[in-house]
Amino acid sequence: MKKTTISSLIGLLLSTPAFAATTMINADDVVVTASRVHENIQNVAANLQVITREQISELNSSSIPQILSQIGGLNISGVALGQFNRGAIVDIGGYGATGGSTTLVLINGQRISPIDSAAVPWEIIPIGSIDRIEILKGGAGVQYGDRAVGGVINIVTNESQNAINQASVTFGSFGTKAASAVFQNKYNDTLFKVSGSANHSDGWRQNTESDQYSLDARVTQYFDKNSVYLEVFGNHNKNETPGAVIAPVGNGNPRTVKCDIYSCFVGSYNKYDNYGVGFGAVFDFKNHIKFEGDFSYKNTKSEFFKNGDNQGDPLNDYALYNPPQYFPYNANYSRWRMDFSPRLKIDLEKLGDLIVGYDYGRSSGSQDDQGVMNDYTSITKSSASLTNNSIYLSHRFAIKENLDLLAGFRREAQSVSAKDDDGNELSNAHKTTSANAWELALNYKFSESQKIYAKYSQAFRFPNIDEFWGYEGYTRTFVGGIINPQIDRTAEIGSSFVLINTQFTTSIFHTRTEDEIRYQVATGKNINDANLIERKGVYLSTNSSISDKLSLYTNSKFQDASYINGPYDGKSHDLVPNFLINARLNYKFDNELSFGLVSNYVGSQYYDGANDKSAYKKMPSYLVTDLYASKKINQWDLRLTVRNIANENYSTYGGYQDKGASFYKGYYYYPSDPRSLFATLSYNF
Repeated sequence: MKKTTISSLIGLLLSTPAFAATTMINADDVVVTASRVHENIQNVAANLQVITREQISELNSSSIPQILSQIGGLNISGVALGQFNRGAIVDIGGYGATGGSTTLVLINGQRISPIDSAAVPWEIIPIGSIDRIEILKGGAGVQYGDRAVGGVINIVTNESQNAINQASVTFGSFGTKAASAVFQNKYNDTLFKVSGSANHSDGWRQNTESDQYSLDARVTQYFDKNSVYLEVFGNHNKNETPGAVIAPVGNGNPRTVKCDIYSCFVGSYNKYDNYGVGFGAVFDFKNHIKFEGDFSYKNTKSEFFKNGDNQGDPLNDYALYNPPQYFPYNANYSRWRMDFSPRLKIDLEKLGDLIVGYDYGRSSGSQDDQGVMNDYTSITKSSASLTNNSIYLSHRFAIKENLDLLAGFRREAQSVSAKDDDGNELSNAHKTTSANAWELALNYKFSESQKIYAKYSQAFRFPNIDEFWGYEGYTRTFVGGIINPQIDRTAEIGSSFVLINTQFTTSIFHTRTEDEIRYQVATGKNINDANLIERKGVYLSTNSSISDKLSLYTNSKFQDASYINGPYDGKSHDLVPNFLINARLNYKFDNELSFGLVSNYVGSQYYDGANDKSAYKKMPSYLVTDLYASKKINQWDLRLTVRNIANENYSTYGGYQDKGASFYKGYYYYPSDPRSLFATLSYNF
């Protein structure tokens, strides 16, 4: 694996135990992710990181997943990332292929995680509109219910009431061009904000051109301690899809589009539109009862087009020695969701604080698949509707002045209606399932910026609507049953403390997973895994002020996810690297000029699907380093970024496939971009 001298030095730096990081904890920091109401960060019994607007600006980031990787140190993977990290999956808890379904993503406390297994539409919110990002590492089932198993990411857009007016343009490698603007001003007690972006890239690989457009507008009205807001947003994306490289990582031609005797992706694309509206309110009643609530509606329409798969048998002599005959495939997918979440925080004085909330969610999705073989057109329709109802409560009681006891419970029920029509028969299923989440924690605050906590909790996730189906050869078919909820129990100990000039944040966790929801390669079905899986590991983060001008930030995680019984007893889970190490070095020459390096190391991991095979290879580890510089000249900001300066040949996602004679058998991967250069010019007014 190639490494430059700089990359090697960063690697040595990362191996030093004294360094590893998040933002410095301040006793005045207020977060909303952990309790769903505005809360002092010291009262939170969780490993919580806050990424600020200033940190985001320093790195010249082109996407939210890049921010989460380079500042948050989170594991990012995907099949078509490119310069804008489109389709990125964020896995906080070490769940591999289902990491996106076990990490809950919010905007201003409202869910944007899709109801299916698709990636989060990160492009909905322009980066310029972000005030901060809160990352909770660990389960939060009591506060959020479904999906909050491995962690929670809350993107907060306008907590700041400062005026922000900025326009930016970016030019870079692979024909990348981007423009963005944000306008935020407060008039009397009303805060107005409009932000938008337009991005284009030709892509490094063939057939990877990408266009993205997004717009967000929000109005917030303040009344002393109270406020109400209304927000609307939308985005449009069209991304070409090149398919995988059919080989183990590092082999084959990483730039070519997949088009062989099995399938052809030339001209294939994925197009989708998102739009939504949200509103909410905060009311403080006599300083003893605070109400917070929000409502949101989101709608997504997408289309996937592919030239098709070989209609013959790829292993047949005729198919091998004659040109393949493809039949095109087109899928149209519509889905929407509505969420309503009122909650109360009640100050019980000597008896502590009580939070009581109710969550209602309703969602639906439908898909039309059309495939053409010879002169016959096959149309398959499938749909599913979900209704979620849950009530929860959380109580913080001060045992002593600096020692809190925290306890919480949630009961959630999900009603499912699913059907499948293959043109010949109609299959239906109706079922209601339920699950409980609970937690019990002790939190001791031994100073204004230092604490230690211990927590034992249970979280869960329900199946996504597309996990009710499987595959039989080419055909997507309804399984005929409803998958049970996945249950995760976690024991965790964590602390935040200051040693000399370094803020440390660390936690140790142990999770046992029952009925894990996963795709079984051998059968082509989504199942509840009958085998138990244990996840255990250590987070270590630090923020070091080496001098007045030099700062070092790092995040690191050691984790192990392994089966503890069944046919895979002792084997590691797919797509879960044992080591994740992230370091960021920033030097400020003065208030106008700064320079920095950010490096991410991801350890080796097993290919997706390898657990079902006797061949048990690993994807290689990789180390990627970026260089960035920023110069301020009056109202202008110039930022330069060199990504992947070592020109590392790597992949964030690869798999193993064995589906019989109709599909390729073996390893495949999706290559990541090589070295690239970007320049951004911003004007502040």
